[in-house]
Amino acid sequence: MRALAIAKRDFTDARRSNVLWIAIGLFVAFVGIVFATTSTDRATPAENALWNIQAIAIWFLPIVVLVVGYLAVAGERETGRIKYLLGLPNSRRDVVLGKFLSRAGISVLAVAISMAVGLVVLFVRYPSVPVETFLGMALFMAVFAVVYTAIAVGISALASTRARSMTGVIGVYMFFTVFWIVPNVSPAESLSYIVEELLGLSAKPNLYEFVFYLSPSFAYSRLSNVVLFERAQNGAQLPGADAPFYLQGEFMPVILLAWVVGMLLVGYLRFRDAELA
Repeated sequence: MRALAIAKRDFTDARRSNVLWIAIGLFVAFVGIVFATTSTDRATPAENALWNIQAIAIWFLPIVVLVVGYLAVAGERETGRIKYLLGLPNSRRDVVLGKFLSRAGISVLAVAISMAVGLVVLFVRYPSVPVETFLGMALFMAVFAVVYTAIAVGISALASTRARSMTGVIGVYMFFTVFWIVPNVSPAESLSYIVEELLGLSAKPNLYEFVFYLSPSFAYSRLSNVVLFERAQNGAQLPGADAPFYLQGEFMPVILLAWVVGMLLVGYLRFRDAELA
């Protein structure tokens, strides 16, 4: 219950941050612009607009969420407010959990506002809207936002200063989105080289594909592509019925949940043992 009290107060304080609302405003504008500019000449134009949003969100939404969460704990440590929080009957676990809940609430609110704006645009521009697909995508985007919130708060709990927390979230974003798909050096292709060239073993395409979907961004992409749109992205193939369970879209929530639990746990354990100057 103490974590909920921290979450409530932090949510109230965070609402006053100009940087936070600028980030949310940019995401709302981004969703509205994509919906408003998608061509209406195709057979299923509204669904194509939704497809465009989810495809681009893997690049843009994490930036917004990381901005929302990277100062959650590190900012309190640098200003000294953390001593006040811990001077009350709050444990360090309460602080990490409360910060996560508040920042996750803000991130979900950003998704909800942006999708509400997008829904209005869809009804204005298109003769019909696949409401079930829209609601499913909104839910998946909210889950995606919560995952990156956990990553941001976990890194914030690991870091002792704002600068280190910012460096950490930028590094995570660049590694798991940009570097993750760089030809010849991405983790999946690097593993392929090790297995086939250095070890001389036979190709293991299922393993390489699984490594690719260990990225939270591309696990989300797989989930929405398979479950909502039933089509692949960037030339990838949808998993067949004979594909291993860990490549099916329905397994992606397990990977996303592991990110939430893992990052919060690692951040908490480091923060629990940290010396607070």
